[in-house]
Order: sequence, then structure tokens, then C-alpha cells
Amino acid sequence: MKLEAGWAGLYENTPDHNALIGRAHTPRNFLYATGFSGHGFLQAPAVGELVTDLFLERDSFMDPHPFRADRFRDAEALSEIHII
Repeated sequence: MKLEAGWAGLYENTPDHNALIGRAHTPRNFLYATGFSGHGFLQAPAVGELVTDLFLERDSFMDPHPFRADRFRDAEALSEIHII
């Protein structure tokens, strides 16, 4: 058969299958929002609002702490904690 179309891609996965959202300690003022495993478009409105609040250093509609990148240094559970 002749190939008509195709698609390939990789999933971005963290050990707990949650995104990485937060402010890095270095470089200074580096904000990140990644690791959505193909769900980024679905989650973009909420993530955009959360990152905006991080940028403006104001309280947000949800706590970004569980999504910080350095959570894997802690003994926190490696299970899904939020779905946004």
C-alpha cells in the first residue's frame, strides 16, 4: 500500500506525569511551562493565566507550587497531583 499520510511525535513526560510550571532560580526571572504530553493546547488558557500571575508576582487562581521543577528533589509522591 502507498503511504497517504503520517504523523510522529514524542510525549513530554515527567515521572509524575504532571507539567512543569514555575520560576527557575537561575537564570534570573526565567519562567517555564512545559511537559504537557500533548495536552498543552487544552490546558493553555489555564497555564497562560498561571504564568501571567507568576510573571506579575501576584496570587493566582491555583497554587503553582506542586508544578515546580525541583519537586523531584523532594520526597513528594510521584503520582499525579493535579489535572488542569
